[in-house]
Order: sequence, then C-alpha cells, then structure tokens
Amino acid sequence: MAAKVIARRSRLHGLGLFAARDLEAGIRLIEYKGVRYPKGELPDLIDDGFTRFLRLSDGSGIDGTGWAALANHGCDPNCELAEEEGSEPPRAYLYTLRPVKQGEELTWDYRLDVASHSEAYSDYACACGTEVCRGTMADPEQFPPAADKAGRG
Repeated sequence: MAAKVIARRSRLHGLGLFAARDLEAGIRLIEYKGVRYPKGELPDLIDDGFTRFLRLSDGSGIDGTGWAALANHGCDPNCELAEEEGSEPPRAYLYTLRPVKQGEELTWDYRLDVASHSEAYSDYACACGTEVCRGTMADPEQFPPAADKAGRG
C-alpha cells in the first residue's frame, strides 16, 4: 500500500506533513511518537521554535521526535490528534477530519495551554493564514472573548 504521508518544506513552518495520496475522512495516519515522560515530569523544553510536547489524558507526555511531530498547527485543521481508546500507556494518532487531497498539508489544532493571553499571541502566534485564523496556537477557551479581541488589535 502506498504511503499516506510525506514530509517536505512547509509554507507554515519548517518541515510539514503532506498527504502522499488522496485520503478519506477518518483515516488513521501516523502515531505520535517520541520520548515519554511520566505524569508530573516535563523535559527541559528548549525554545528552538518548535512545539512538539504532547500531554496525554493520564498526565504523562511525549516529546515528539517522530514524523507526526512534523504536522503543523492550523486553526481550520484537516486532521486531529486523538488518543487510542484503551491503550496503556496512552497512544495518540493523527486522523483525518475530512477528505484530504494529495499534496495538501496536514494540520491539526494544537490548542496549547499557555500562561497568559499576551504569551499566547507573542510566543505562540499562528501562521496558518486561514479565514478563521485566531492568531494563536493557544486554546481559545482559555481566554474570555473580550480579552481575545483586545489582544489581537
């Protein structure tokens, strides 16, 4: 069977993941792999311009080093990262949300948990360029709507 994803230069950020062929909605693409950290333990996250630490539902995390970590953020994503039910330890996979055409960049909404509204827009600005871009990779539910509008000025 032909590969589902390929990595190449992205217009969004560095390298990205792209559909190697036309994909249907609901397709499991690739596992999010990397160094695992137990609940309450965080790696020394170096600010190298990449966001790849994934916190899982049991409180553990993965510092992504595999191909899935190449998938960039998008405010109007065509994929989602979801945990496989019943897996122990938790495993997360990238799934398509809708049909994706060959060559289309694969994105998912990071919904980062950040310390402040200003940090969301200064340190985690979004470059997706979609019509619904909210300007940040942070989870929009962290901030009240009024504060969101004031910060994007």
